[in-house]
Amino acid sequence: MDMQVLRERAGLSRAEVAFRLAISETSVRNWEAGRTEPTMTPKKYLEALRLFKCTPEELAAASEKSINQRHKRKPGRPRRFPENPIGQSSPMSQVSQVSDTPSLIYSDQ
Repeated sequence: MDMQVLRERAGLSRAEVAFRLAISETSVRNWEAGRTEPTMTPKKYLEALRLFKCTPEELAAASEKSINQRHKRKPGRPRRFPENPIGQSSPMSQVSQVSDTPSLIYSDQ
């Protein structure tokens, strides 16, 4: 169960949740979309548990599920940080080592 299901199970609209917790409706929408996690004072946390008619474990699981759904990679969507293709060196291999001792360059001229 995610945050939206938790809210709907309690028979509440986003506006009702926002009003009862004294937060913006945008915050509630962001929780449900997994863009942000609920952050509340202990007093608001207890009010949220009563409002959603849930246990602390259910609230934590719903929040985590919303976040995980948001960050799930969609099929065919490229990775955000692609791995280095085979045959190409990593940027770290191109960094030369720095030494404390000066190196001498010899030339045959």
